[in-house]
Order: sequence, then C-alpha cells, then structure tokens
Amino acid sequence: MVSSASRFASSSSPRSKKRILSACTLALLLGAPAAALAQPAPAAREQPAPATPAAAPAPPPPATDRIAEALAPQSGGLTPDEAARIALRIRPSLRVKQAELRAAAARVDQALLNYLPRVTVGAGYTRLSRVENVLGAPSTAYVGTNLDPANPQQIPVQPGPLVSRPCPPPLSGDCVTDIAGTAITAVQAPAFSFPVLLNSYSLTASIALPISDYVLRISQGYASASHAESAKRLELEAEGLTVAADAKVAFFNWVRAKGSAVVAKEAVAQAEAHLKDAQNTFAAGLISKADVLRLEAQVASAQQVQADADALASLAEEQIRISLALPAGKALAIGVDVLHAPAEPSTAQLTALQDEALARRLEIRALDETEHSLKKQVSLARAGYFPRIDGFAEGQYQNPNQRVFPQTDEFRFTWNAGVRLSWTINDTLTTIPAVTEAKSRVEQIAAQKEQLLQGLKLEVASAYAELKRAEANIDAADRGLAAAEEGLRVQNELFRAGRATGVALVDAEAEVTRARLRRVDARVGILVARTRLEHATGRDVEKSATAAK
Repeated sequence: MVSSASRFASSSSPRSKKRILSACTLALLLGAPAAALAQPAPAAREQPAPATPAAAPAPPPPATDRIAEALAPQSGGLTPDEAARIALRIRPSLRVKQAELRAAAARVDQALLNYLPRVTVGAGYTRLSRVENVLGAPSTAYVGTNLDPANPQQIPVQPGPLVSRPCPPPLSGDCVTDIAGTAITAVQAPAFSFPVLLNSYSLTASIALPISDYVLRISQGYASASHAESAKRLELEAEGLTVAADAKVAFFNWVRAKGSAVVAKEAVAQAEAHLKDAQNTFAAGLISKADVLRLEAQVASAQQVQADADALASLAEEQIRISLALPAGKALAIGVDVLHAPAEPSTAQLTALQDEALARRLEIRALDETEHSLKKQVSLARAGYFPRIDGFAEGQYQNPNQRVFPQTDEFRFTWNAGVRLSWTINDTLTTIPAVTEAKSRVEQIAAQKEQLLQGLKLEVASAYAELKRAEANIDAADRGLAAAEEGLRVQNELFRAGRATGVALVDAEAEVTRARLRRVDARVGILVARTRLEHATGRDVEKSATAAK
C-alpha cells in the first residue's frame, strides 16, 4: 500500500500534494471511506505509467457474507409461526380475555336460570311462651236435682214460677222448687278456654312464578347476556390474532437487530483497518495528524454504534425470550430463510384493502355485539315503568297448623295459591334515570365504533404505505447490492493489476456489507409489512379459522 502511494508521490508536484490533502479533508467531512486518503486526486497533466511490477500482488481472500452466515436458517431454529403459536399459549393478555369470556358465559347461565320458577323450602321450630286463653267469665246456672247426696241426678225443670216449700227429708229447712215440686239448685259454670301448645314445628314449600318478568325482564336480560358473551368471544379471538402478529413482528425485529449487530462489527473492523493504513500513510508524511485523529474519531464512533447495535440485538433477543417464556440458557437460532422470501409486489388498492378490513376485523363485530347487548339493557331498564304480576303457591305441613282451630298437637297439611299484582311507585321514578344511563352507554359504544373504523382505516393505510416502501426498498437494495458487488469485482481486478490499494479493496468490501444489510433490512421490512397488513385487513381471521379446523 505504501509503495504505491510513494511511487505516486515521487512523480507529483507540490500543488498536486496540496490537492491530495484537500481531497482527503473533503472526503473525511463527507463521511466517505477512508480509502480516499490513500488515493491521489487526478493530476492536471498525464502522469507517466508506473513500471510493471515483477509479480502482481495476491488479492485478499473473497469477502465473506457475514450477514448471510449470521441469518442463515438452522435446523430446529425459531420460526415466525412457531413464535406465534408459543405466544398464543402463554401470553397473559389472552388469559385475561379468557377469564372475561368465562365470566360472560356464567352471566348467560344466570340469565337462563331466571326462566325457572323460584322454589323455596323451609323448616322451622318455635318455642312459645305460656299464655292464658279464656273467653268470657264464669256463670251460674240453675238446674233441678233429686237432692240425694249418694246419687245426685239432674232433673229437668218445669217451666213456670218457682215456689218455696219445706225440703223433703232427710233435709231440713225450705227449698226452692218448680211447680212440680222438683228441688232447684245453683251450678257454677267456668269460663270458656282452649289449650295452648308451646312447641311449634313447620315444614313449608313455596313456588313463585314471575309472569310479567318473562316478557319484560328475563327475555331481555338473557338476550343481553348472550350478546355480551359473543362480544367477549370475538374479543378473545381478536386478541389472539394481535398476539400472533406481534410475536411475528418481534421475531423479524430480532432478525433485523441481529443483522445490524453483524454490520456494526464489520464497520468497526473496517474503521480500524483505515486507521492503521492512515497511520502508515502519516508515517510516510503524506497526510497530517488531523487526518489520523479524524480516523481515530471514526473508530470510536463505529465502536459506539457497535455497542448500540449489540445492546439493541440483546434487547430484541430478551424480548423474544420474555414474550415466549423461553429459558435463559436456551440458545436462539433462526429457523426460516428471510433473505430469499418471495417479494412479489402487491397489486391491491388501498380502498379495497380498507373495505376488506371493515368487513373482516373481529373488533368491529365485537363492538356490534356489545351494542346489541346494551340495547337490550335499555329494554330491561324500561321494565321498571310497569307493574309486576306474580303467581305463587305454598304448602305448609305444621304441628300445630295455624289454620286449624282449635289447635291440636298433630301435623296437618294445608296449601294456598294465587296471583299478585304489585306496583312500586318509587321504582317507576328511578327507572327514568336508569333508562337514560343505558341509552348513554349505547351512544358511547356507537362513538367507539366510529372511532374504531377510523383507526382501522388508518392502520391499513399505514401498513399499506409500509409495504409499498418495503417493496421499493427491495428493488433499490437489490440494485445497490449488484452495484456494490460489481464495484468489489472491479477493485479486485485493479488490485491484481497493482492499481488499487488494500484500503480501497476493504472499502469496496464494506460497501458490499452495507448493501447486504440494506437488502436484509428490506427483506425483513417487507415481511414485517406483510404481517401487519395481513392483520390490519383481517386476512389472518380466515387463516386462523382454517388452521383451527
């Protein structure tokens, strides 16, 4: 390298040297490869042809595609579809949606059970305090008697006036008799009373039939719960598709970060090679110390870029591990060829893609179901305006039975049935704000649906623009790589002929590396764009349904 520069320096004028330094300075300021420092500017006059070397220098070994090596698919490596399947099994957001769906299904079951009559059974025991149950007061009655203490008998009294006459023997004194001479005596009659049972046992069973609720409440509540369950099921499916798409994008971003780390490492090696050549050139007196310092700054900048790229690659890998719950000790490898994926341009129009998204996205259908559910809630709230009609029946098996008089110490069965009409005025008043609240929720969902439609259109437009940019980048990256590889081939030919330095060859190889990185970025970019557009338009819904079957 130095000998070539020395030959040129020996045949150049001082003005040519100043032009060389000016060109070097301009190249450094513009960020051009440092090989320009070792290449002289074209002279104003034709220079004598250098002497033909005895033997052409041996070219360096062909440049190795480090990016292709780092991103080459390996057996058993991770693929985007596998990352999506793992994410669908372990993502916490899906478990949240699954729990919400189970809760919604439970509410449907509750609403369905409301159709059944309300049956109540009960058993009870009651100990009563002792009380006196007496009706009226004691009375005196006059009856006829035979006045025989040994064998008293009651004799009917003859109607008529009572007379006083001597008592028959063995009695003495006067006795009151009727007109027939039958003695009359006074008999004390006690007050009327009935027994009090202190222990009470009861077995009861009742059934209530909410007749009006079948029309005004239960049917509306069941319909509302069913629509809410459908909404939660659609939200779960939509969350699964989002999780799968995010997992694929995270995989592609990890691949891209891995390729960027390789290029950053190659850039550091290139910058160090430039610095070494510049130090040799400075030792020959062809460049200034400032030029060497600029290259040292370039090395430091390249090392900083490498540190950032390595950190980004490490972060992307850690993101994959956390999102997929992969063990820390497990090595990650790429299992899909991202460099040779088909890149046919898309011919779909933006408006058609937006219409496709509005027809397929599950989020819209979920909001539709939520809106239907809330409309049923409005009808349910309006039921408070009307009175209730309930049918009922009850059976009682009690000891003593309260409906049997007088009470006896035995179990007796009785029953009753009927229809009840009730209307709570306060419920009618509170129904007015309840209906207003339910209507407001419907309006809120309608506004959210409109906002979602706008957001989906914007999401499709963003994914479509990203896809078009990626398709254009692939074409530009392919042309740039072809030009860089051709430039490397020319530099190899010049090096063999002794007309190019090793630094120029390294610059050409670095340009090929950068072109390969741009190609990788474009290839990964179109895979990311297709994944996002597929999810934005809802095409993954059909694929997911097909895979489930």
